[in-house]
Amino acid sequence: MAARVLLLLLALILAPWPQARAAKPPEFRGLPFGTPLAALPDMKPTGTFGQVTFASRPEEKSLLGEECTTKIRYAFSRAGLFAVRLTLTGCEGLADLIRAYETKYGRPSREGAPGVVRLVWRQPTLAVSLSHFAREGTTEVDYVYLPDLTHDEREVWQSAEDIRQVGPIGFRGLRFGREATTIQDLRPAYQEGAAVYYRRRGERLDLGETKLSDILYGFWRGRFFAAVMRARNADDFEPLRRAYLAKYGSPRTIDSTLEEELVWSWPKAQIALSRDSDDGGLVIRYADAELLAEVVAAETAAGAPPTLSGGLRIFAKTEPPRSFRGAIFGSPAGALPTGEFLYGHQGRKYYRRSDERMNLGDIPLTSVLYAYDEDRLASVTLVVTPSGEDPQKDYDRVLAAYTSKYGPPATRPGDDGGVLHLWTWPGISIALSRPRIGPMEVHYVDAALLRRREARIAAKALGTLDQKTFESPEAAGPGIERPTGQE
Repeated sequence: MAARVLLLLLALILAPWPQARAAKPPEFRGLPFGTPLAALPDMKPTGTFGQVTFASRPEEKSLLGEECTTKIRYAFSRAGLFAVRLTLTGCEGLADLIRAYETKYGRPSREGAPGVVRLVWRQPTLAVSLSHFAREGTTEVDYVYLPDLTHDEREVWQSAEDIRQVGPIGFRGLRFGREATTIQDLRPAYQEGAAVYYRRRGERLDLGETKLSDILYGFWRGRFFAAVMRARNADDFEPLRRAYLAKYGSPRTIDSTLEEELVWSWPKAQIALSRDSDDGGLVIRYADAELLAEVVAAETAAGAPPTLSGGLRIFAKTEPPRSFRGAIFGSPAGALPTGEFLYGHQGRKYYRRSDERMNLGDIPLTSVLYAYDEDRLASVTLVVTPSGEDPQKDYDRVLAAYTSKYGPPATRPGDDGGVLHLWTWPGISIALSRPRIGPMEVHYVDAALLRRREARIAAKALGTLDQKTFESPEAAGPGIERPTGQE
């Protein structure tokens, strides 16, 4: 039976490949790629997106029997047929389908992301890929005929409709999930947290008309998960915003104190375009959402704050708080209604409000503190009043209230053995801290001001280190170690 199925597959989907006559284009079910839509009277247009027309054939045969639903869509440009996508649902016997393609095209390269099996066959002018999505129970087979592109460019090619619906599947010929060992031109840059970053030899440092200062490729456990581009000219932000708006649709945007960040999110991809209002620098980040979630999970498990790590963050899908009780983040202390100065600590000034309501809904509060960094509201800290009856119930009630409003948080262990829940948006973060000892606290943080403060502290520490004079080791001669091995 398996042999019959294999023969049927070969007969239905795999037309002969004329290796001897390279000038002849490849075919799909007897249709040569490059054939104009007008030359195919049985092809019925189903839609147009940009310069691409999609079509189908009403009498198309199924691949694996009637119980296996097969949808086939053809894509035409002015140059004719250039792409075909087969979507299979409810199919069994996927191994037979894979064997059929291996018989035709040879052994594939194996790639993928969590929950996805992806096989790729690269031919001289054609890229064929088979992707099985375990969670959805669907399989997609893509044929892309773009003879003027390289193999890598064909690998990440997407139609304008597809890229707007699902987001980018890679960057500059590298598909997300690709193994670093299969890429020849990488050179190590640095490691940050759980990720290793590389540069590519001979990289074009431009993005359209924008001149870039750097492009970094992030890998997690050897798989490509993110691309980070940097530019110095702040004037490029607006042209990039318009270009991305036209390509991807409307972003989520939040103007924080020191940054403007636009975010495009899809279930499997994320793009962030950021501008630093102080130094004018731009950062563009492309990421595979599922692999990025793995990176963030690994870093939070190790204790790294995900709001700061590498500028790569999983953003909450809900709307963020833009202020707290009328106090806008980044606003001066003089704008705080009924504000009263309390004390200063390490360059920050702390205030309270004389008319503060000491509750948040039905959650009683012990105190509310407003922290100002360089006379800009940087954070608000709420200390939750213990009920004295059941601390676990108090914790569950507060966590449920915030989860109901902002969605599921990222969670990691606290520094003292407690637990920390985080909700992150462009520019703003909320942290619910349940320490091992002491009351619960809720922190609303302007993330841009926090990053700038940490950078100032680090620069001050390095400056102090530069001015420090070290004495030579005792009785160590020209070496740098004492006989005991101590420096």
